[in-house]
Amino acid sequence: MDCVFICPSCGAKYPVSREVWRCECGNYLDLDYHPVPDRSKIDLSDRSFWRYSHVLPLNDLKNAISYGEGGTPLVDMEIKGVPFLGKMDFMLPSGSFKDRGASLMISKCKEMGIEEIVEDSSGNSACSVSAYCARGGIKANIYMPAGNSSAKSIQAASYGSEIHLIEGNRIDCANAALEAAKMSYYAAHAWNPFFIHGTKTIIYEIVEQLGWRAPDSIFIPVGSGSQIIGVYLGLVEMMEAGIIDKMTRLIAVQSNKCSPLKDFVEGRETPISARNPSIAEGIAIHRPVRLRQIIDVVQKTGGDFITVDDNEIIAAMKVSARQGVYIEPTSASAVAAVLKDKSTNAAKEVRVVSLTGTGLKSSYKF
Repeated sequence: MDCVFICPSCGAKYPVSREVWRCECGNYLDLDYHPVPDRSKIDLSDRSFWRYSHVLPLNDLKNAISYGEGGTPLVDMEIKGVPFLGKMDFMLPSGSFKDRGASLMISKCKEMGIEEIVEDSSGNSACSVSAYCARGGIKANIYMPAGNSSAKSIQAASYGSEIHLIEGNRIDCANAALEAAKMSYYAAHAWNPFFIHGTKTIIYEIVEQLGWRAPDSIFIPVGSGSQIIGVYLGLVEMMEAGIIDKMTRLIAVQSNKCSPLKDFVEGRETPISARNPSIAEGIAIHRPVRLRQIIDVVQKTGGDFITVDDNEIIAAMKVSARQGVYIEPTSASAVAAVLKDKSTNAAKEVRVVSLTGTGLKSSYKF
């Protein structure tokens, strides 16, 4: 299915064959793309997320750059007696959910003939984009905050990317990448709508794993918001196609030390710190590019914005590890948030927690 870039702010449209990453008005771009999911078109012989290729905006599957990503387990877990299902996306090839978005985004770069890209990231996106660029033969220039987990910068560099460590916070890092993008294509997970359409495959998998039923709620750690927006897109597509009959509540989880979503909803300004304020570095983003869009999709589903503190995150990491699930602090924030769900029917709900990143890249001693 053909698609075009569209600016949700001014309505401008651009062909996807153009190497544009934002609108001339300065806003991010979405895709004017409305696939119709059809269970009969799922390639059951393919265990990766590419089994849903008929709802992904890639013209030719020969351009797909893949390690067989997807099909991650959905397992029973609990915290303080409260049950939930953990979607184990930390088991993807580079160790985080970002592989879903990177696989599609870098595949599209290949399809467009792009040979060099710029990306900025706190870590997991850097690793994922680097891995897929390595497999696709695309040069990657990765901008990372200097104070982030060294394991992630080592991993990204190991794939052959050129790593630029930037002093300061995520905003300083993004600004450095924007300057570099004047000479190269900016394949930024926060800006690129192909990345977001890749992340939506997680909800297709969850719904299929639940016997084609939508969960009642899903708890997602939110930094730039690519996954939670992608989940919403996937849910809308399946709702409109009649595959599911209800909308899942989206629960956006952030650290109480960096909570721009809740701050915006409650009319507060989020202070900008020099470095990551929380151990959950993946969601310590003070000014998400898609902030209003994230808030919009959460509110449309009757969801909520929950914040947790570092002590609660550490406790959730320990609880998860004692169940054999070793996750990084960012993932654990969503586990901790299960205890703070205010839904009156929470005890009867099918709750899913997105376990976004492995603890091996951001180890923390309990």
